[in-house]
Amino acid sequence: MAQNGAIGPLVRLLQPGDPMVQASAAGALWNLAANEQNKFAIAQSGAIQPLVAMLYSDVREAQLSAAGALQNLCVNPSNKKTVAAAGGIEALMMLLSDKDRHVKAKAAGALQSLAVDEDNQKKIKSLGAIPLITKLLSSRTPEVQSNAAGALHNLAVNDEEAQEAVASAGAIPPLIALMQNASPDLQAKAAATIWSIAGREENRRQIMELGGIAPLIRMVQSNHTDCQAKASGAIRCLTMSAFTRPEFEKGGVIGHLVALLSSGNQEITINAAGALENLGCR
Repeated sequence: MAQNGAIGPLVRLLQPGDPMVQASAAGALWNLAANEQNKFAIAQSGAIQPLVAMLYSDVREAQLSAAGALQNLCVNPSNKKTVAAAGGIEALMMLLSDKDRHVKAKAAGALQSLAVDEDNQKKIKSLGAIPLITKLLSSRTPEVQSNAAGALHNLAVNDEEAQEAVASAGAIPPLIALMQNASPDLQAKAAATIWSIAGREENRRQIMELGGIAPLIRMVQSNHTDCQAKASGAIRCLTMSAFTRPEFEKGGVIGHLVALLSSGNQEITINAAGALENLGCR
């Protein structure tokens, strides 16, 4: 479709007019934006500003198609900045409180991608997004939960202030619940977010006291590679504090970590070895 010159005419249909025509055009661009080359071409054709404007539409189909298209477009590094400059962060944050779970999922997914950019991280945090995103962890929709966890992860990585904000917003209990009860993919996403906020010692204490150690030990025994990788990373970080080590040892984690040394997966091996090094510290 893109090779046949569809992008330009579709972008023109995004202009104010019939909202259902806009929704159909945005839906087509949403699908086209799954392709990496198309992401750039769609942005270069001027789609981002009208897509952001459509987020304020009163028509649910228009909002959803625009949010979905932006979620795909935001994967491209240059598009992240263009979306932010067009006011996309503010518009997407508004949709985090939308009644429609599909709209919320796409908005959170777009913010998850936008938060990879350092300037966007600062803006998202300064606008007070962390409590809004944290609320989505308790959604009944896995896509909403997954995108919310991913957004919090990207906001908190290597930022102790954001790590404190995520914990203060009440994210730790729902993240632990996801590690216990969700699908393996979502368990891994939750463990990655626990890992990202465990750089702060007070958060490590909260994760331990709220019951986060047992699900992490179960996850390193999983056959799911991403569960093993993210849980072992979280354990490596948590065992930096001496007060967590006896709990992990009582849970029998050392034998499971030793087994992971032979996993053949670099991330898992590094995390397991690092956790064992921490557990050997006295």
